[in-house]
Amino acid sequence: MTMKTKVLGLATCFNRKDKTVNAVKSLMTGNSNIEFDFIIADDNSKDGTADALAQFENVEVMHGDGNSYYTGGMRIAIARALELIAEKKIEPDYVLLFNDDVDFYDGAIDGLVERNSGSVNKIWVGPTCESDGVSLSYGGIARTSNWKPKFKIVKADSYDGLKVNTFNANCVLIPVGIFVKTGNMDPVYHHSLGDFDYGYMTGRQGAEIYVSDEYVGMCPNNSEKGTWRDATMTRRARFKAKESIKGVPFGEFYHYILKNYNFPAAVIFSISPYIRILLGI
Repeated sequence: MTMKTKVLGLATCFNRKDKTVNAVKSLMTGNSNIEFDFIIADDNSKDGTADALAQFENVEVMHGDGNSYYTGGMRIAIARALELIAEKKIEPDYVLLFNDDVDFYDGAIDGLVERNSGSVNKIWVGPTCESDGVSLSYGGIARTSNWKPKFKIVKADSYDGLKVNTFNANCVLIPVGIFVKTGNMDPVYHHSLGDFDYGYMTGRQGAEIYVSDEYVGMCPNNSEKGTWRDATMTRRARFKAKESIKGVPFGEFYHYILKNYNFPAAVIFSISPYIRILLGI
């Protein structure tokens, strides 16, 4: 009898019960060669998400206070995973970071495990597509400059994958050794930037990050409407959106660039969004 690969899935959720349950169910039933366990941080949802997840024997629900947001929620899930692995209460082969709004295709994670071929230092990113099933929405992050925080979202053209610098954590398969060495996401971040930064952290622990050539599921990109990038909004509204927790607050963005690029870039590019807002572009 062939032993199944053990994968520990980590996610955070808030008030989208149907999507969250669907993501968990589709991962469990759609990957015949994998035995899943899950740790999911529910950020005090009011729609019954936590109760629905608790019905699954292989899902442990962690509870936030409603102010965790994405990166804070992932820190809760990762902290619990690190604790259980250290105590040898769970012994996964891989850890899967995923977003609960991905509509996963059957065999998606089986395919990533197969591509990895047992490597202990390769991380595989599963790209996602828009609702048209064709256009790329999230995936690997490739730097387009050696000193500026400029990048493009990419997917591979072949089975061998494409090496990238970091990732959107919508679907990321990490060998457990790299996961343990990397530790938790940086506590500076509340919502955005946590996954980008975490990808760079894994690289500093010796990981090589590859993005796959096949979509793992559908996950439409978030619209820029209503965000600080929306030039139809007033300057005041854009400033407020920029500095909100779900925006890109100055301190967090400066920290991210300084940590992963350099000091001149941190100064210039943490200020440049405000110039864009003032100019109405």
